[in-house]
Amino acid sequence: MYASVQVGSRLFVGGSFTIVDGTRRWRLAALDAATGRLDTSFRADVDGDVRSLASDGRTLFIGGKFSQVNGVARKNLAAVNASTGAVGNFNPAPSGMVRGLAYSGGKVFFGGGFTKVGATAVSYLASADAATGAVNLAFPRADAPVNVVKAVGANVWIGGDFAHVGSATRSKVAAVSTSGGVLGYQTTVGGPVDDLAVDSTGVFLAVGGGVSTGNSLTKTTSTGVRVWQVFTDGDVQAVEVVGGTVYAGGHFGFLCGSPASGCTKSAKKSFVADAGATTPNARAWATFNSPLGVWDLTTAGTNLYALGVFTTVNGKSAPRIARFHG
Repeated sequence: MYASVQVGSRLFVGGSFTIVDGTRRWRLAALDAATGRLDTSFRADVDGDVRSLASDGRTLFIGGKFSQVNGVARKNLAAVNASTGAVGNFNPAPSGMVRGLAYSGGKVFFGGGFTKVGATAVSYLASADAATGAVNLAFPRADAPVNVVKAVGANVWIGGDFAHVGSATRSKVAAVSTSGGVLGYQTTVGGPVDDLAVDSTGVFLAVGGGVSTGNSLTKTTSTGVRVWQVFTDGDVQAVEVVGGTVYAGGHFGFLCGSPASGCTKSAKKSFVADAGATTPNARAWATFNSPLGVWDLTTAGTNLYALGVFTTVNGKSAPRIARFHG
């Protein structure tokens, strides 16, 4: 499993799976957010991987690498009714995988590996009308793939492996207003940004790319000034902030004092740190068994969910999704 979003009392999850709770569900499913059990009233089968999800509360937007949803032709980006799974008219048709997806104010913001949307040249980042799918050609583009897109208030935060957004120099991470203006936030990280979280205490960046340069959870201020970094021996792929604690997941096995000082503190695919602190106080959290580890962390009600490529958590069976009580 790669992606999730809460809509009301349900948690929608997407990935490469074909069975949930013993029931056929092709790469997209709805769970009861309180119990984690399959909600059998919803079905929208997808013929390829689902890598990103977003919602306006009534419509579920689906991004990934696919060509059909419920038998209806939709290329890499689609919308379905969040109650029934019926496919909507929204159909921008980006040319490559959609890895990041967000909704705000009647607009869908998406990023990934595409270079066209429909027949129009639009590279790696785009905005479309949520009802019609019409692309806003004035919205800035990126010059390399985008991995994550999140709407926070009036801004859209993006992370990836780019060096520019529109005409502005922005390395790996940027903030853009929903109307398309590139904001002043700037920072420097050593690898591609795979996920990010923004709250009142700062901006948290999940970074991959290698032990000597990337592989870290980095906290910055709202303007981009670095506060602290926690280095790991593998990519940090997911981050979420809950109640003053920042949770990080990925495919690492150890925390490192610095990129060069060695990695000796065990942290099997996850760790936690103090979100509001000026030093991280990083410490191991749950233990996930698979080398590929955690791909997504999300809150749903009083629960924190971890999704990824694993089968056990803390030695207990938890195939690809685990629920932690708040």
